Amino acid sequence: MTTATSTTNIGTRIAHRLAKSLGPKRFAMWFDQSARFEVDPHAHALRVTVANKFLADGIGRQFKPQVCQAAKEELGHDVSLDLGVNTPSPRVQQSPALAPEDQTPASTALGSKGSSPLPRPSTRTATQRWRHSLDEFVVGSSNELAFAAAVRLAEHDADPGSPLFIHGGCGLGKTHLLQGICQRFSERQPDRRVLYATGEQFTNDFITAVRTNTLNAFRRKIRRLDLLAVDDVHFLANKEKTQQEFLHCFNEIELCGARVVLVSDSHPKLIKQFSDALTSRCVRGMVVRIDTPDEDTRLRLVEALAERRGLAIPQAVAQTITDRCDGSVRDIEGMLNKLQALSMICRPPSRSLPAATVIGHGLVDRLFRDQPNPTPRKPVRYDAILDTVCGFFALPPVQVTGRIRRSHVVLARSILIHLAYELTPMSYPEIATVMGRPNHSTIVTAAQRIKKQLQANKPILIPGQPAEVTLSQLLDKLRREVLSV
Repeated sequence: MTTATSTTNIGTRIAHRLAKSLGPKRFAMWFDQSARFEVDPHAHALRVTVANKFLADGIGRQFKPQVCQAAKEELGHDVSLDLGVNTPSPRVQQSPALAPEDQTPASTALGSKGSSPLPRPSTRTATQRWRHSLDEFVVGSSNELAFAAAVRLAEHDADPGSPLFIHGGCGLGKTHLLQGICQRFSERQPDRRVLYATGEQFTNDFITAVRTNTLNAFRRKIRRLDLLAVDDVHFLANKEKTQQEFLHCFNEIELCGARVVLVSDSHPKLIKQFSDALTSRCVRGMVVRIDTPDEDTRLRLVEALAERRGLAIPQAVAQTITDRCDGSVRDIEGMLNKLQALSMICRPPSRSLPAATVIGHGLVDRLFRDQPNPTPRKPVRYDAILDTVCGFFALPPVQVTGRIRRSHVVLARSILIHLAYELTPMSYPEIATVMGRPNHSTIVTAAQRIKKQLQANKPILIPGQPAEVTLSQLLDKLRREVLSV
């Protein structure tokens, strides 16, 4: 290993430590893909170069102690910090401080997002390592149309169905498909320019470009792309100037034959404070929804994710896990993570580890010992839940979905949100839309409140009811009524 390579690796490790200290979003905003961390071991110095003076000054004011601490933790001694500006020629490809995948939490299945900074468009995208690929995507009736559209856009030259807009609830595989498109497109056409970013990253880069008078460079970077992939595009809602800029970029790159794929929790027509022009552009192509997976797809997800973790799960045990999960991949991943941890705790000491850890009914029973009984899934309408809740509490729908703060009305509203999220494919933003809320923050707050009340599970007396019941008993009663409709 050469000295230059060694110091470059040390700089990368310092950048990793700093990203963990600041958090990925903060790191991405200030230390973009042009940032370089270079160590001079003889002078005990660290030089950090960034794209412009605005970033250098801001880092010096806000993050100098954290940068020096990250270097000290890696090197074992104090360093002096030198902040500089390096504005390369647009044709020069620099090694970033962190590659996008290095800032993305590891994940093995559908639905986890990366939080990397907006990367520089590159003609060498084939060297990029994506967290997700289309080959690993588990296809079922709930997502087969979205998967087919993703493959078509990534592989076909003629009429790729761009723009492609994928929407659905959290943890159902939208980000997996988005990164899979980037990976497949880059693999087949390594000379093409690809950019993957979140709506927040696009917004932050646009704001930085305006503040630093580098808007023309920002536009050139976006508008020379062959594929633009934007996750959480609903983040642009209520940001008029960012929407205008995004729409101009959108129009420009599509006129040049580039492909655009967007992901959101909600259908573009349901994203409040999205401009009419942007909504129209989003629905001009193909809009597809990912729904909650059915039982067969959940079973295949359990088996696939277990195999990737080195867990051997008999079919009967896999079926038990399938029956107890709520349909999101994150829920399945959480269960398997707990089972893997339990298996390590219960494993007797041995000199060698087995090739695969066998998960039996005993471990599964231990995992579910303190959890409520599963509820069979079937398609449920939001209106059916609203009618059931209103009927039980003897309240008109306008009060339950409104803003009255009387305790039993708030409880009814929280139960409506809890059951709607549990029994339907609706995301929190979609629930907020049907309830007439400008954003979904109050919906999330209500969901968190009901979870805390479930943990306490104290007896409550509902007006008009003869006796006290616990919240879990009440939810079970209403859940059965909804499912029997």
